[in-house]
Amino acid sequence: MECNSFFRSFGHEEAEEIEKGVRVQSLLLGKHRARRMIFDPGTPIPSHRHPEDVVTMILEGRMEMTVGCETRTIGPGEVFLVPSNSDHSGRVLGDRVVAVSFSRK
Repeated sequence: MECNSFFRSFGHEEAEEIEKGVRVQSLLLGKHRARRMIFDPGTPIPSHRHPEDVVTMILEGRMEMTVGCETRTIGPGEVFLVPSNSDHSGRVLGDRVVAVSFSRK
């Protein structure tokens, strides 16, 4: 068996501003992608889609998210799924939001 590193850290990756008020750090682990996202206070998340399923956990802050036709307010420790090609949008409530998402690349 080939020995690959199965451990990575966001601490070594630069955050890239992908939109105004949204910074992202990305890690590749085999066929999977982990992203740490930091949203500034009040940042809107316009409706968009991804070709892959994405599971996201909120680490800090609160946000309102809409996935398909369901809207929820979510906060630290809560997890949500965005199925592939599903419309989703949201907005930050109060202070910044820090979240981590996982998907297959």
